[in-house]
Amino acid sequence: MAVLLLALGVDAKTASEVYDAVSASVVVIRTYDPNVRTFQLGSGVAVANNVIVTNCHVIKDATKIQVVHQGKEYSAIVRHSDWDRDICTLNVSGINAIPVIIGNTRRLKVGTRVYAIGAPQGLELTLSEGIISSLRLVEGGQYLQITAPISQGSSGGGLFDEEARLIGLPTFYLSEG
Repeated sequence: MAVLLLALGVDAKTASEVYDAVSASVVVIRTYDPNVRTFQLGSGVAVANNVIVTNCHVIKDATKIQVVHQGKEYSAIVRHSDWDRDICTLNVSGINAIPVIIGNTRRLKVGTRVYAIGAPQGLELTLSEGIISSLRLVEGGQYLQITAPISQGSSGGGLFDEEARLIGLPTFYLSEG
């Protein structure tokens, strides 16, 4: 029995290991208004070659979208949008960010440790740790309620499980309560 219990925890990574595994896949997204002034700031995650996923509200009403990865800026265009789920994908030519591994949210449980990586207030590659505090069923899926601290700019970044797999995108938070 002890061997089985030890085997179950082998895949779990520390916060540092999760960060090392996925930080090269997380980007900053800057959007601009018609006067080329910064309009919104958010985060995104590489999910395929030259494809970044983010929250649609991060790019809403933008006339120009820039993705910042490892100090370099890239132009982006909207590839696909699902406004009901607040998930958009962007084509970003030449970015060469390493795509993350997508996890399975059906296996998640309340109490599972999670890690959010994004750019709160523009502070790129910020890691926060927490747990899943509730699984909220909604039509067509579920919301993951988490205790990992996030703030404006974290939207669209990655929410990762203990095996460094992408399980969600931080999208909104409650500032009170």
